[in-house]
Amino acid sequence: MVFIILILFLGSIGYLAYVSIPVGTDKYSKLQKKRMDTTASGLDRLFMANQGRKMLPFFTISPVVLALAGYVLLRKFPLIGIGAGLAVGFIIPAAIMKNLAFRRRMKFQGQLVDALMILSSALKAGMSLNQAFEILVEEMPDPMREEFALVVRENSMGMPLDECLDNLRKRMPIDDLGLITSAVSVARETGGNLTDIFAQLVITIRDKIKLERKVRALTVQGRLQGLIMCILPIAFALFVKQVNPESFDIMLNSPIGRKLLIWAACSEIIGIILIRKLSKVEV
Repeated sequence: MVFIILILFLGSIGYLAYVSIPVGTDKYSKLQKKRMDTTASGLDRLFMANQGRKMLPFFTISPVVLALAGYVLLRKFPLIGIGAGLAVGFIIPAAIMKNLAFRRRMKFQGQLVDALMILSSALKAGMSLNQAFEILVEEMPDPMREEFALVVRENSMGMPLDECLDNLRKRMPIDDLGLITSAVSVARETGGNLTDIFAQLVITIRDKIKLERKVRALTVQGRLQGLIMCILPIAFALFVKQVNPESFDIMLNSPIGRKLLIWAACSEIIGIILIRKLSKVEV
């Protein structure tokens, strides 16, 4: 009787595995395809399609590799290790994309003053706004050249210039760029002098950059404090674990100790977020 029950139990487990594994594989493949499509479109917006082909395989296998690494590192708690590895593997591509987009925006913002001066000089020389954009594409480096080259191409294909500039503002959500595109749209509708407007915008953006640098210098203490708060507990735990490996056995082997460690990690994350929020001043 026991033998029959054991056979039925093992058979049911095998059947469930036979049914669930293909479903799970299909779900995972669909999720990976969605992630790859999102990553590819994001890389296209960053004009990094060629580099993206090299990065996509890394984004695809990173959850699996990190899940295996988590399992190896945390053999006593395999589910926690696998879950943490999967989470980090899914977060890394999004973090990389966000960092690439941020660096591109910052580089673009740093080129705005030079771009405005080129546009103003071209307009003073009697060129039209479209010709000034073409001069800007020839003179400026990436990413300014790439973004305005796309504006010129869209406009040459029949798209209205206001819509081209609106697409540029969506690709580069920068406040200073919003001022420029709005000024161009208003000047084209009302017949304003774009040369004077660009000259005034150069002064405004330069003053804003000076103010941002001053604010960043005044808040460096808070940001440094947040960095120390992030590194110090982890470094202290690793040091104690290295000096006396048995120090954390009580915490790791008891339910209350594990709950306290989870609470400490959550409190650490909340504290870091609050410090970053308080030290970040919008200009």
